Amino acid sequence: MPGMGGPNGSDGGPLVQAFHHALLVQGAFLLVVGAFLFVAWNQLRALQYRRAVSRGEPFPPPVPARPAEPPARRFLRIVFGLLWMADGLLQLQPGMPGGLAAAVLRPSAATSPAWVRHLVGAGADVWARHPAAAAASAVWIELGIGLLLLVAPRGLPSRAAGVVSVGWGLLVWSVGSAFGGIFAPGASVLIGAPGAGLLYAVAGGLVAAPEEAWTAPRTKRLLTAGTGVFLLAAAVLQAWPGRGSWQGRIGGRPGPLADMVTSMAAVPQPRPLAALLSGFARFDEAHGAAVNLVVVLALAAVGTGYLVGGRFLRPATGGLAALALADWVLVQDLGVWGGTATDVNSMVPLLLLGITATLATVRPAAASAPAAAPASAGAPGVAGTGEEVQPVGFAGAP
Repeated sequence: MPGMGGPNGSDGGPLVQAFHHALLVQGAFLLVVGAFLFVAWNQLRALQYRRAVSRGEPFPPPVPARPAEPPARRFLRIVFGLLWMADGLLQLQPGMPGGLAAAVLRPSAATSPAWVRHLVGAGADVWARHPAAAAASAVWIELGIGLLLLVAPRGLPSRAAGVVSVGWGLLVWSVGSAFGGIFAPGASVLIGAPGAGLLYAVAGGLVAAPEEAWTAPRTKRLLTAGTGVFLLAAAVLQAWPGRGSWQGRIGGRPGPLADMVTSMAAVPQPRPLAALLSGFARFDEAHGAAVNLVVVLALAAVGTGYLVGGRFLRPATGGLAALALADWVLVQDLGVWGGTATDVNSMVPLLLLGITATLATVRPAAASAPAAAPASAGAPGVAGTGEEVQPVGFAGAP
């Protein structure tokens, strides 16, 4: 299951020590590169300042008036920045270098077609050959993506963060989670399809899009309609006969959902949460058809609400929140336990994308904004940005 932790698989102290050493070496390298870039940028700004003074021109030049960052884009950028930061912190787990390939990568592709197993196996081999360096690199990449999304509200750095999110998200989705299990039998939105990595990539693509696109009515409609179509497709997949979704037990064994929840309950975690999952697994075994009927109807109702839009949009978002949070707790087990969990699984990013689609409609971008005051010119060698400063915060519904 994408994002699910398994046995920590650590090779012991030496590997963990090598992991920590790689973290320090790579962190020091990034710090030196960052300091060099800052000095070079500051010197360039100082040169521009001296040229402007010699010509009698203001520095920095006045910033043209432009609208504030669209609320939906700001929300999307911040929440996915926080998710990337959380994923980077999960990569710090000591079991990650020695356990990811055996406990996450290969099991995720076990029931997928041969070409998927070959692709994931190649990635697992690369990780196994360089576990400490690979694990440390994943930490810094994901922390870097999250930090850039948080501190760069707009402009080229912000869009670059979105592009990097797309690339890394697709790599994690394909090699790290076997395409979210969509090519495996029994794929279901409840257990992680289409994969958190793909949803991160979608969010990155939206951040990388031109900011003007967020004000276009067509974009808003595509966001809500796209969410609705996805949820309706998930409902059809969940209701499709012969996939085992309607059975709590099959041939004397737990059905797919009950079996999944039972395996999640066995992962090391707080006992109350494990007991909650075990209880839900037993309930699903006894009432599999009823559980699946509720899920199918909920997915269909929420998807229809997003597809129709208008006054149905807010209730649909509330319904998606209830369904996503229930599944995240009762089935996906928060996605962070076991020592080799790589993300919070798919339901949280799916919900955040749904909220973004709603915000794009109910909180449209401002048509205009006051011009930003020019930054005061400092002494030579002190760089001013002259950019509009926006507070970091969540966009809420009106």
